Amino acid sequence: MFIITLVATLVGLGGVQLASAAPETPVIAAYNGGTLDLSQGWGSATVCDETNAGTYCFSNQAAYQAWQSSAAGEALVHPLTSCSSGLDLYQNQSYGGDELIVSSTLLWINLSDYSFADEVSSYKVGACSIIMTDGTNGSGDVYPGATSAGSDVSWIGTTWNDRVQSVYIN
Repeated sequence: MFIITLVATLVGLGGVQLASAAPETPVIAAYNGGTLDLSQGWGSATVCDETNAGTYCFSNQAAYQAWQSSAAGEALVHPLTSCSSGLDLYQNQSYGGDELIVSSTLLWINLSDYSFADEVSSYKVGACSIIMTDGTNGSGDVYPGATSAGSDVSWIGTTWNDRVQSVYIN
């Protein structure tokens, strides 16, 4: 099971900001003294945190929590400006399997960049509403289910199971 937290809030933008379909540079994370290209998979990492200063991965939740509470981790982990919690996406129904935590606001997040496209079966919406689509950068069909703040969906349904490609937190 892996968990990733994305934290990068954009303030003062009018409308929806589009990310590129393929990042100009891959999402590279610091991991065990080296680096890890998240678009190529997670290897043995189970927890990743995307901060304003970069992405940091860990082999287990205990190592992540120790880093997060250290002076270095506290300096890099920034709370959301307008939302107190992000979007939790789960690989299986009833919140099972791998977990991707998205906290970036006002920016389309392409799940393929984090090896999580076509994986979502259940989700929990944090303090801000969301949009999910079956194309990159918000293209394609928009998921018609519950997307308002506080929505808690244990099964996305047969039509949308393993179909979400991009997400946006308002």
